[in-house]
Amino acid sequence: MSRTIASRWLMICLAWGLLAGAAEAGTELSPTQQTDLDEGLIRAQAARFSAAYVADDTETLVQLYTADGVAGPGGRDFVRGREALRELWAPKQPGRVLRHQLRPIQIVVDGDHAYDWGYYEGETGPTEAPKPFRGKYLVVWQRDPDGQWRMAQDLWNSLPTE
Repeated sequence: MSRTIASRWLMICLAWGLLAGAAEAGTELSPTQQTDLDEGLIRAQAARFSAAYVADDTETLVQLYTADGVAGPGGRDFVRGREALRELWAPKQPGRVLRHQLRPIQIVVDGDHAYDWGYYEGETGPTEAPKPFRGKYLVVWQRDPDGQWRMAQDLWNSLPTE
């Protein structure tokens, strides 16, 4: 994990901890604080997605979606539900993704739903000759009854590398 990603992850965790501590102490969060907390939790889930993608961790990837989650990979038909998502995210070549990072442009939270759009980038292996990739994405997030933010709809397609 790069130092920048680690620093961002630490800041998100610290902010979440402070706000969660205030909530546990009986302090009501203001709407702005709640939105900031939710945005941080969504960013944390997005970071989990990238880490799981690089690690070929299919089960973590699948659990980041709602039970009836929909993925729309570029150039392919929609995939719906965890079993279909499991097949989509099953490793095709071990270690093929060397790096993956999401770069959100905007995250908008509205109650138990949010949308997040931006760009992704990364590299595929072999490690001695990595190839860059990039693209754009749009995710609709939903807060499940267990309080976790999960992807309800996840659409992406590739862009030319620069």
